[in-house]
Amino acid sequence: MWVKMLNAGQICTNVDYLFVPEGKVDVFVREAQRIASTRYPDITNGDYTAIIDERQYHRIQAMLADAIAKGAKVVNLCPGQQGDPARRIMPPHAVLNVSDDMEIMQREIFGPLLPIRTYRSEAEVIEYIGNRPRPLALYLYSNHARLQDFYLNNTISGGVTINDGLLHAGIHSLPFGGTGNSGMGHYHGLEGFLAFSKLRPVFKQSPWRSIDMLMPPYAGKANKILDFMLRLKS
Repeated sequence: MWVKMLNAGQICTNVDYLFVPEGKVDVFVREAQRIASTRYPDITNGDYTAIIDERQYHRIQAMLADAIAKGAKVVNLCPGQQGDPARRIMPPHAVLNVSDDMEIMQREIFGPLLPIRTYRSEAEVIEYIGNRPRPLALYLYSNHARLQDFYLNNTISGGVTINDGLLHAGIHSLPFGGTGNSGMGHYHGLEGFLAFSKLRPVFKQSPWRSIDMLMPPYAGKANKILDFMLRLKS
């Protein structure tokens, strides 16, 4: 959840939605409130980031209003703190009971809103992710090696951090980039050098040209060589 609070969610590797096991949402929300309130006892004191400009602030408010109008339940993750609209500071919110017709589920958020979906089976999660544009990042929280392998082997994303968020993008020995709708190519380290370089292939023929043995006319040596190669293949 710290990814949502970092820069108030205004990063490209932000979380667009979170899957929580059915029946565990209330537990997650209480823990998220505890963590958020501990780290940000006062979101107006300078530790917490404002929304970058007025247009983006109103866009996020409209997105939240659209979700509420379509049946979502919104929970302030910093209870008792309302932020400061004049400074474009808004507390992080969990958005529950989301549906795909909501604007918040149809575009990148770039703000402190965390849509939460529930699931009953692993296959349900895989199907949902697979039926949508490939994400720039995937954050998997599980201590079970089998589950880690299952989700890694059955999803496609630009990059993955396990049991944390965002950090893979900051490790320069790992290639960073998207796939499909989230972009193409990688940078960082060797991959970055290759991505921003133009390879210039050069072939230099040797003085002894073996290719000449396969030049026409084919009635002589070339035919014998080809027949010999075909016999080797069989």
